[in-house]
Amino acid sequence: MVELMRNGTGFVLPIEFSWKVARTGYRWIDSKGNRFLCAVDALQPDWHNMFDRYERTYRPLGERTGLFREFAELKPTEPDILAFANGFGLLKAIDYVELPSKSGPVSVHGDSLQLWQDEIGVFKLAIALWDLLAAGKWQALADFQAKLNSPELLLAAGRSSHLNDADPAMPALSAIQRIADSRLQEHVATRLLFQDNLPRLGISLMPRNLLGALWLQFSAAVGALKTFNKCQQCLAPFELSRDPQTGKRRDARFCSARCRVSHYRGRKEEARRLNSTGMSAQQIARGLNTTAGTVRGWLRSVERGGPGR
Repeated sequence: MVELMRNGTGFVLPIEFSWKVARTGYRWIDSKGNRFLCAVDALQPDWHNMFDRYERTYRPLGERTGLFREFAELKPTEPDILAFANGFGLLKAIDYVELPSKSGPVSVHGDSLQLWQDEIGVFKLAIALWDLLAAGKWQALADFQAKLNSPELLLAAGRSSHLNDADPAMPALSAIQRIADSRLQEHVATRLLFQDNLPRLGISLMPRNLLGALWLQFSAAVGALKTFNKCQQCLAPFELSRDPQTGKRRDARFCSARCRVSHYRGRKEEARRLNSTGMSAQQIARGLNTTAGTVRGWLRSVERGGPGR
């Protein structure tokens, strides 16, 4: 599957990207006075030649339309970073970390803690600026910019005179542009590739790593003025859009059918638990923000051994 990036004119630019995650997860290790994240089984014999055995492959841009927001919401702590990496992989996986082994030091792929913390911080800044801009909260934006005193922001503000200096959005927009552009240039490539195994060439965007994919996803969201909601079940951000290929309806509450079903079953189980404590259908309905008739139906289905039991 190839993701497509569309602009306002309808031009479509394919994105070729998949990423690998260690099946056994990752761990923090010390190397030369620094902390690094590497695969748990990186010291397995012949590990680098056995990716299919030790890693799973997924397509971040298609499977998690709000992954860049999940990343930006991370606390820059080792446990939170580790949990994200176990789900989505390393950011770059190009640094070599030296680990001890029975046969002597071995170099394995890893990411430094400093890399993760720096990128989380920059993403938090860029998304906070964009969210305030998108909501038109000009006073909050001005207050935020004043508190930041960010060198990136000050430099961007000083170079925004080619447009309307009086526009309060310009310093923030210029900062977003400079931050994202520097990452895109470093982590995303443009390639001319064969299309669909046919004798035909087409231009494609190719993130070099997960970090590039996250910045590309963010930049596409900014360019298309995309909006996002949080799944009521798993709390993952997901895109709201009329485009059936990339987003969900404006009133969508769940990121996937799996989360919708899990949420429904969870409510039924909670109704059953509350009923076992002696609460009436009316009381349960108020607590679960539904109707007494719906609650009675859930309880009857459980009594009959129906779904949700």
